[in-house]
Amino acid sequence: MSDDKQERNAGVQQHQHKPVGPDELTKRNQDYLYHLKKALVETKLTPEKQQAAIDDMIPKMLAGQKQGQTARQLFGTVTEQVVAIIQGPKTDPNASQNKWLLMLDSSLMVFMVFNLMYGIMFFFSNNSKIQTGQAGILSELILAIVAGFGIMQMQLNMGNRGQKRMPIWRLLVYGVIFFIVLTGTYTLVMLIPGPLNANLPAAVYIVIGAVALVLRIYLKKRFNIKNTVF
Repeated sequence: MSDDKQERNAGVQQHQHKPVGPDELTKRNQDYLYHLKKALVETKLTPEKQQAAIDDMIPKMLAGQKQGQTARQLFGTVTEQVVAIIQGPKTDPNASQNKWLLMLDSSLMVFMVFNLMYGIMFFFSNNSKIQTGQAGILSELILAIVAGFGIMQMQLNMGNRGQKRMPIWRLLVYGVIFFIVLTGTYTLVMLIPGPLNANLPAAVYIVIGAVALVLRIYLKKRFNIKNTVF
């Protein structure tokens, strides 16, 4: 009987796999890593990336064990975790963004609108009634910067990133102040002398507006700028 028992034990040991991960991990978690490692080998990930993913999981598993959580509870099934590792970490759509990038995006939007608007107006008007300074390129630039800053502040206060939103009455007050500041800025920029702030030909305005549009699209993709006006 003892010989038969030893043979059965030997057969069981042949089916047992080598533990994966530190000894502090429970057998269930080590088994999870073993099957995960086997599944990752079948992917196109390099061995370095496979090991890096496992190394990143181990501290979380050790911390989860203290709370009574298994690897499956933390990461889902092995198949689900393999997919997550291949796709990489997901970006949080509500994550806070660089406010200066938001301001740049808004300023480019306003600058684009001004140039396209004046370009179209001048193109269909033989004798423009818009006085020098009102449509000057320097005036547009200053107004775009001021408007971009105001729109950026509005976006930060209205955006939902897990923070408490500004009360509606405060947003209304902010909107009134923003309008007054923008109107005052518009009045001041019209005083800039013509040689520094002269009107440009219609075609030039349209080209500048198109360049601003292309640049805005590029920056939105390059820096993944979200929560913008449009």
